[in-house]
Amino acid sequence: MLAVRLDGDTVVDERRTSNPSGRIPVADALTATVGEMLTDDVDAVGVGIAGLVEWPEGIFVWGPHVAGTGLHLRNHLESAFGIPAVVDNDANAAAHAEHTRGSARGYDHVVLVTLGTGIGGAVITDGRLYRGGSFAGEWGHTQFERNGERCACGKRGCWETVASAPALERLAADFVARNPEGTLAVRLSGQAITGQAVTRAADEGDETARGLVAQVGADLGLGLCNLIATLDPQIVVVGGGLGSVGESLLGPARRVAADAIHGGSHRMLPPIVVAEHGPSAGAIGAAMMAADLLSGTLDLERGS
Repeated sequence: MLAVRLDGDTVVDERRTSNPSGRIPVADALTATVGEMLTDDVDAVGVGIAGLVEWPEGIFVWGPHVAGTGLHLRNHLESAFGIPAVVDNDANAAAHAEHTRGSARGYDHVVLVTLGTGIGGAVITDGRLYRGGSFAGEWGHTQFERNGERCACGKRGCWETVASAPALERLAADFVARNPEGTLAVRLSGQAITGQAVTRAADEGDETARGLVAQVGADLGLGLCNLIATLDPQIVVVGGGLGSVGESLLGPARRVAADAIHGGSHRMLPPIVVAEHGPSAGAIGAAMMAADLLSGTLDLERGS
């Protein structure tokens, strides 16, 4: 869990905390984290959380990677601290940050994809976040492989089962088990096999790691191609916590998307770029939403 404090557009403090195995109820964990960051000059709180969030009520309905259902987080935070709060899906918050002062600045039609424990997403159309009824952008759970790997959501074959940190970890663990004397096994010996560790090994030149990251990147690119064909964005921004999202991942994704895009010989693939704010985009965007709430540019009564 990452918390940041903004002064204007500047991050003046940040703190990362953990909630091992979800042992602390998410509402209590949020309250504790926000409380540690709260100072007398903080006038509003913003939270981005992975999962289905009813907007603008700030009710966390459910999520495969966060414990709890039907949590009235916005009301909980406002009661706990006596200041206004805004709660949104974390990818929506990240898209707000990237569109306002990040990689998507100046674009009216944006697709954002976050890679981490799963795949999250957000859409900006005509310069505004598009939420649908509340839950738009959950394309990590679109069907990618019939009868594929079991997803954390309980279904099989979701896109995030092949293009996320757990997907990369599964591929790496399987390879290391079959090749215990290989370079990747030696490099990762004595440490947990995580998506971050494998992407770091790829960035440092390990050929096995580069191949595994490229495989995940190819499946990422095929999914991005579907989003581009459906939504026709001017730019695609990729961020999240899957290590250092860079060319080892995005290079293969771009190549696959360019090859597979509908009408590829008659159209340009939109830029597929790294999120400027990286894994911090969701926290920064949520804080920016809180600032917008104070300035009146965000009206939760009207939901916009």
